[in-house]
Amino acid sequence: MSTSARERRARYQAAGERTPRWKSRLLDTGILLATAVVCIFLFSISTRFGYTRSENLEPPIIVRAQVLNACGRPGLASRTAEQLGALTVGRLRFDVVDLGNFSRTDVRRSFVINYNLSPQQARAIVESLDFGPIDIIESDAGSTDLGLDFTLVLGSTVSETDPAGPPADPNH
Repeated sequence: MSTSARERRARYQAAGERTPRWKSRLLDTGILLATAVVCIFLFSISTRFGYTRSENLEPPIIVRAQVLNACGRPGLASRTAEQLGALTVGRLRFDVVDLGNFSRTDVRRSFVINYNLSPQQARAIVESLDFGPIDIIESDAGSTDLGLDFTLVLGSTVSETDPAGPPADPNH
């Protein structure tokens, strides 16, 4: 003969007996687990709604660059390479893989040889550089042996706009 839980409880209370200890511990454990699950669920919901996504989830585009000094001013290519390494243009980040001197040292106007970048990317780079007028030359040959995306050739107009001042006059 089966009895309901209400009848058993009434019988325990009438007899002055308490609920068996193991049943009370089981009930306490169940309540504790249910509370933990609810807390975890609320934490999960709150973090999901509180999470704001970054505007730019796309990874940066690494541009391999070469900087060449074509005006004969000592250290100009290395200072420019440092500036370029710290520069960010949209998603473009720069990795200067080579620097040195151009085959001539009498170039007046700076220019960029574009190997792999889109014309818009090359224009954005040139506009972000504060070196005076810079021409863009599109290369049909593609990348060089160094895997370059562009080469920046620094003419004497850069040394005139450089914060360090124009080159020293060798006659003085």
